[in-house]
Amino acid sequence: MCLIVEVVAPLSALPFGPAAEEHDVELELERSVPTASQAASFVWVRGPDAGAFGESARSLPSVDDLTLVESVSDRALYGVSWDVSQAPIFDALVSRDAVLLECLSTGDSWWLKLRVSSHRVLTELRREWAAHGIDAEFDRITSVAAEEAPASEGLTDTQLEALLLALERGYFDERRDTSLDELGTELGISRQAVAARLKRAYRTLAERIRDERPPQ
Repeated sequence: MCLIVEVVAPLSALPFGPAAEEHDVELELERSVPTASQAASFVWVRGPDAGAFGESARSLPSVDDLTLVESVSDRALYGVSWDVSQAPIFDALVSRDAVLLECLSTGDSWWLKLRVSSHRVLTELRREWAAHGIDAEFDRITSVAAEEAPASEGLTDTQLEALLLALERGYFDERRDTSLDELGTELGISRQAVAARLKRAYRTLAERIRDERPPQ
């Protein structure tokens, strides 16, 4: 079963991390990420220091070549050739045919979205990254089918109607701006019926979350 995985890793774990720390920029690697030991790709640099980013990045050990493709205002697009073996995260992905769907720097960390073929591959990635001292947090793991499915899948129309109305009217707010009686009046049903619909909706959503979790 293919999995979609969201990962948070420190800036130092990926190429360009040290340069991103030095400059006030955010980075986005395009989806043409490395698939061989020597690979070419592109990276968008956004921020006040986008133009100065290149000088720092060129000196990184994993970067073989860095070329400014275009610079517009506070954005710059660079073409880059790098040695994947110098970047353990990418090297592990390549050796396991994992696909990097998205890769963004956010403040002091990287956010990655991966597609892997199984939980076994995911476990191998965890172990290899840990062996290289990479403290990666696997933030969200779902199946490809679940990723494509709408969040409301499995809810009946009446359950979804009750759930959305409760949200809009502030039923889930800490102060609780409405009541089951008021929701029932709007829906034309009793308070007991509203409570039952919400309970069934909660159960359906909880079961989806349970089923999407990797086996323990």
